[in-house]
Amino acid sequence: MSGCYFILSLSFVFLSTKFSAFNHDSLKTVKPVKPARHYFNTTIYADYYATGQRTLSGKNFVSKKLKTYQVSQAVLGFNTPLFTKDFYKKDSTVISNFHLLLTGSYAVVTPKFSGIANDHHLSRTSLGVRMIYNTGKRSLFYAEFTPFVTQDNGYRYTQRYRLASTLIYNFTVNPYFSFRAGYARSFMYGNRFNLPYVGIRVGKLDGVNLSIQFPRSVSFNIPIGRHIKTSLYTKAQGGMYSFANTDSIYYLNNDKSLNFGRYEFVGGTRLDILPSRFFNFYLSTGLTTQNNIGLFSESFNKDNKGQLNSFYKEKLKGSLFVNFGLVFKFGKVKSIYNNYNLYNAQDLNSVDGNNINQGNNQVPAKERQIKNIAPSEVQDLIDVQDFY
Repeated sequence: MSGCYFILSLSFVFLSTKFSAFNHDSLKTVKPVKPARHYFNTTIYADYYATGQRTLSGKNFVSKKLKTYQVSQAVLGFNTPLFTKDFYKKDSTVISNFHLLLTGSYAVVTPKFSGIANDHHLSRTSLGVRMIYNTGKRSLFYAEFTPFVTQDNGYRYTQRYRLASTLIYNFTVNPYFSFRAGYARSFMYGNRFNLPYVGIRVGKLDGVNLSIQFPRSVSFNIPIGRHIKTSLYTKAQGGMYSFANTDSIYYLNNDKSLNFGRYEFVGGTRLDILPSRFFNFYLSTGLTTQNNIGLFSESFNKDNKGQLNSFYKEKLKGSLFVNFGLVFKFGKVKSIYNNYNLYNAQDLNSVDGNNINQGNNQVPAKERQIKNIAPSEVQDLIDVQDFY
């Protein structure tokens, strides 16, 4: 009898233990892995640029009043994907996709003139959208519409609203060659221009390549492993900004607000360091040439729908410049490994309205191989859709 009690007691303990373990395990909820929704990281970047001082040598009233010129520029910006739509074959293979992104930036340009007492801090605030359609074969369609407001900070009456836009068709002939054609409504050259967009690239985007993109830039890019990229480049830089006439630079028509235009071509060497998938920074230095500045009367150009006419313009001597920036990336993204059409999409998305290139930081280096990468980077080579 005692043996029966022992067996019953042992059975009770055993069943109780199993039941308790079962209940304990059932409380452990395994969270499903959410697949990435987008192909683009959310990116936040900061950029700083500055030149040396030059003497204004013009013989007119404005040049003599301003005396010297030096400029610095600071930009804080972002872009983030809002909507991604993949189109599939019957076997669930992705054949094309559409991307909608939100972009924005805040830039402050400070032209320093020794002939006037106070510096003018000219801001440009933009918020726009980008639309990219990848046909999945060789074609890529890109459209960007960027409304922005310019202001001489501290003078609210100088606020002016403008619109920049870009339309580009990209054809990827093969991984080593692509070309682009399109249209750009741009203020980059210190005035209001409607420009053709023409570009070619020779060499792989994930390797050594030469890229010629008018009106943006020309660059010869040489990656060194997975963490360092170098380039020799030249690019246009500039814009049109509101400028308070507090220094009586323009005395006709009693204009309270003027437009200040500047453009230059900067050229030199650039070093991009990519220590992490979520952060990179770059350093650049060289010469700025073809420097041009101008001032435009608003009343004189009131009914002008094309390029503005200046009452003052001057071409300056060149100068050394320094440029550096930080780029932070957020979010989980779908793999684009060896998808050269999407590499071109990344390349188009890497340049902002101030013609600042944050670098093709999402394009994996050509040398990357599974055996050489950290476990955290394996997801770059895996498409999460493979598991669904």
